[in-house]
Amino acid sequence: MYIDRLKITGFKKFKQFSIPFKPQVNVLIGENEAGKSTILEAIDIVLNQKIFYSNNMVEKYFNIDNVNTFKVKPSIQTLPKIEIELFLSSSTDLNMEYFHGLHCSSLEPCIGLKFTYQFDENYRGLIENLFDTPYQNEITIPIDYYIAEWTTFAGRKYINRKSPLKNILIDNSIRKNNIFDSYSKKVFLNTVDTISRQDLSFQFRKNIQKFMNENTTKLEIQDYSFGFDESKTIFENLLDLKSDGISIQNMGKGKENLIKTEIALDASSDLILLEEPENHLSYINTRKLILDIQGTYSMSQIIITTHNPLIVSRLNIQNTIWVTENGCLSLKDVPKETASYFMRTDNLQLLNYILARKVLLVEGNSEYILLPQLIKNTLNYTLDEKKIELISGGGITYKHYIELSKVLKNTLLVITDNDGDQEIIDTISGLNDAELNICVKCPSNIEEFTFEICLFNENQEELSSISKKKPKTISEYRNKKVDKNLAYMLKNKTESALRISEEETYKNNIKLPRYIQEGIQWLVQQ
Repeated sequence: MYIDRLKITGFKKFKQFSIPFKPQVNVLIGENEAGKSTILEAIDIVLNQKIFYSNNMVEKYFNIDNVNTFKVKPSIQTLPKIEIELFLSSSTDLNMEYFHGLHCSSLEPCIGLKFTYQFDENYRGLIENLFDTPYQNEITIPIDYYIAEWTTFAGRKYINRKSPLKNILIDNSIRKNNIFDSYSKKVFLNTVDTISRQDLSFQFRKNIQKFMNENTTKLEIQDYSFGFDESKTIFENLLDLKSDGISIQNMGKGKENLIKTEIALDASSDLILLEEPENHLSYINTRKLILDIQGTYSMSQIIITTHNPLIVSRLNIQNTIWVTENGCLSLKDVPKETASYFMRTDNLQLLNYILARKVLLVEGNSEYILLPQLIKNTLNYTLDEKKIELISGGGITYKHYIELSKVLKNTLLVITDNDGDQEIIDTISGLNDAELNICVKCPSNIEEFTFEICLFNENQEELSSISKKKPKTISEYRNKKVDKNLAYMLKNKTESALRISEEETYKNNIKLPRYIQEGIQWLVQQ
């Protein structure tokens, strides 16, 4: 059994929101404050009946638009409401009568459970005149008359000990130095069978009583005696996880995160919720974490929030769900070949590519280093001003990025070389797709087979002395005689690009090659 879909109404930033999940791995990405953490929190509220049992400031959980609507026109009808529905996968091997029914937003019977936090109609008579006041700015949401309810889609009352999914939430975005934290308790409940738990609890209480009996006299004070608060001696609430005798909470944060995740993945949970598992992890430990997650594909459903491109690519980009202000976009339709390519590479700009609305994709280091300054010199604006993300594809990989853009529906400009091949020039012209906002630009002259030649031809006077720091440069390239300065640029691509970008002689004077200028102007206009 797994979560098939989550539907949120009126909770935090989500006025109306729905997100589907895969049975195995789901990687949630998005800008900060997009709502990724809210999704995990919503699942935790429904399954484990969290938050609303306490008397904290629940107003912060209401959607701000709904709150403002109420404040503009306060009435019982406009009071904000929270509803979270968890749709579960159908199952033929389990009795789901307790969870199966029509008490949900679907028009057909479904399996699942629901949380609602809303005004309790039993109090209507007490507050129906509450809002008839000229002091509307002082009106607050009457949460004292609200009720939190958990029900199944069968219309039955839900209690978390009847949860259909053994689940655990690991929040690595914050540190909780608290041995009563629910993490240790969750691992204990998921891994130790019921009979063993009962026996351990019984033995624990028996030994406490033995201690009390042996120390009765020492614990007496006048007409009173000291005893243990039974609410504080529940065995599972006192558990702490240790490694080599050291509490994981007393280890480095990275080590703590790794151990907690390893244990969770080993805890036979049906559902594992991971909040930013990469936090405080080194590159090597992040790779280890990914391998651990991959090893649980067939055993648990995993929902991860992340800002790490390595996790996105290595866990298969087809498992990625992009959470945006307007909803979410699953990347499940990215071609298998493209997903496989990104799994084999460690492109640290992949997440930037996915989140960007306009992308300038270049082939090599020289273009990546020089284009920001050249665009400013030539077109009098910057990439940042036009909200364009510059990405280096690292070689001739742009076809995979094109396939990715077809799913993302972002705007893509690819700048590439023609490699002196007329067939490449002809093929590239066929890749342009105005409907999908994809444009590929390369030099149309077969003699200008690479970026450096185009740059030199456009700026011969300005670059006429760039080879002076390497006077021994031979005026040839690939057994063909060329200008000495061009030969230097072709043989020292990154070095010459850095010099042009840093030295005042060149920095503000070099212009864009014509084909790139045309491409940038197209990108800006989209």
